[in-house]
Amino acid sequence: MSQQQDFADRPPWTRPAFIASAALVLIVIVAGTLIAVLGADDSRDNNADDTPPASPAPADPAPQSPDQALPTAIPTTAPQGVRWELVGPLPVPVSDTAGPTQITDTGASGFAHTPEGALIAAAQISTRASYSLGREHWEPALEHQFVPSPDRDRMLATLRTTDTSPSDPGSLSQIAGFQYLSYTPDTAVIGLVLRVPSAGTPRYHVLSTTLLWRDGDWRMQAPPGGAWASVNRVTSDLTGVVEWGAR
Repeated sequence: MSQQQDFADRPPWTRPAFIASAALVLIVIVAGTLIAVLGADDSRDNNADDTPPASPAPADPAPQSPDQALPTAIPTTAPQGVRWELVGPLPVPVSDTAGPTQITDTGASGFAHTPEGALIAAAQISTRASYSLGREHWEPALEHQFVPSPDRDRMLATLRTTDTSPSDPGSLSQIAGFQYLSYTPDTAVIGLVLRVPSAGTPRYHVLSTTLLWRDGDWRMQAPPGGAWASVNRVTSDLTGVVEWGAR
């Protein structure tokens, strides 16, 4: 006959009830540890999701040259809104948008920093610097509206020692058109077309004028040698010339 197993005499940690209880406690501890770990991970994930991504630092704007915003398109037609006023017997252009903004008995200044402003400056300054208008016009024009240079000084010296009394108005050439030879916001080279008074076939002078942007305004560069003849040519061909002048 088999003997009935007696658990009463066995050590408590070997009894089935103790083992089952210990196993249950171990399961609870492991489960609690997993919950704590997973909860911490979820908290970190949630915090990461709630934090908005850092915005990239705005890029520094590309450096911009002051000249980039200036108009450079060369006019292919006569400027609008131009009126012609007399300086002595010669008409010169005036524009409310292109200048000049300052007109006195001895000069005109304040031209727009545009191709049209350069064109009107070329017409105004070259006309005022003409020896045919008399010293009261050409001397202040050369002194204040020409870029200082040896050529400018030579022109002044020549005129000061020459008889430059005003000419007969009927013998004076007048502006009849223009032709841009080159243009940048710093330098404009413009051919002013002057009609020569004559009873026969029309003849024209093309005077190549150079304007430089200096000290906030257009100023004229004296011709080589201080002589207009060095930048003047006579023609009867007006191909490429825009008709422009007093009517």
